[in-house]
Amino acid sequence: MSSSVPPSPGPDLRGELLGRRYRLDELIGWGGMASVYAAADLHLGRRVAVKVIHPEHARTEMQRRRILQEATLGARLDHPNTMLVFDLGEEEGPHRERWIYLTMPLVKGGNLRHVLLDGPVAWRRAVEFARQLLAGLAALHRAGALHRDVKPENCLMSRIDGREHLRLGDLGLAKAAPGLLSLAPVSVSGALLGTHTYLSPEQARGLALDERSDLYSAAVVLFELLTSQPPFSGGYLDLLNAHVSAEPPSPRVLAPLAGIPASIEAAVLRALEKNPADRYATAEQFVAALGAAASAQSLEDGVEGACSTAHAGCEAAQASLAAWTRFEYELAHGEATRAARLNPAWSPLRLMMDGLADG
Repeated sequence: MSSSVPPSPGPDLRGELLGRRYRLDELIGWGGMASVYAAADLHLGRRVAVKVIHPEHARTEMQRRRILQEATLGARLDHPNTMLVFDLGEEEGPHRERWIYLTMPLVKGGNLRHVLLDGPVAWRRAVEFARQLLAGLAALHRAGALHRDVKPENCLMSRIDGREHLRLGDLGLAKAAPGLLSLAPVSVSGALLGTHTYLSPEQARGLALDERSDLYSAAVVLFELLTSQPPFSGGYLDLLNAHVSAEPPSPRVLAPLAGIPASIEAAVLRALEKNPADRYATAEQFVAALGAAASAQSLEDGVEGACSTAHAGCEAAQASLAAWTRFEYELAHGEATRAARLNPAWSPLRLMMDGLADG
């Protein structure tokens, strides 16, 4: 074992062999409850990550049940935007302490906190991160569980085929319904769990939670990606009070040079509503709203480019998109129809507005 002590509250296990299989080589992450090591799987000849729970967090029956739940959820959630768990094991340490560990894929790209530290994030890139985060949450919610600790540090990054890929990790605070894979949403109440900057109002008040609580936390993450700062800051009590009663600022005002579309801002602010009933009902709905807003912005950019060459129907096309951003869908549909009548090149715009009108 290495003689140097890592900056972790847990024991230094570098060089240890767990389960006569996993050689812990490098400490790559740590928190109050566990340390994570890059390790070698000597049976299968591959690199893995091993999360070792600190012994003081694996003593009680409740603590051990939480660890088993994290491992079971991770093993059964077969989704590209969640963190798979390969194995769960237990080892006795030299002082008869118990080392419980989970083995997972080794993700080498850091997490969203590292992305934020690199500087401002372009709004389209931020929306893509949010889309993947919400896809992971949707899979978790379909399994009848809540994450309860959505934050940049728990969004692990890698590259697959040259593209940035996000996996939602750390299910240590997840709450699962009885039976684990029930399709019904789970409600929990009482405990104030999670990271204060990303708590939902109902978490801050100790009320019952459902999946909309996770959506609020995801919206805080997206807000931070768009503006380089969370909607609320301050000490513990200041943050709790802000989540419960303060209105979030406008992302477009906080980051005027970021080019954030009004429709993207509207989607984020809806997910940050104090009353869960005023938010999106599901992660899929939040994803759909972000996708529609991004697609409409691409179309608007195309309209502006086309109008710069004075095509017929430009005025009606611009009026249609302006009405769309104000959620005046009937007017948007009418103007798009007029634009297409003046110039068939605007037919794709009319088709998009037809879909809105039908909805």
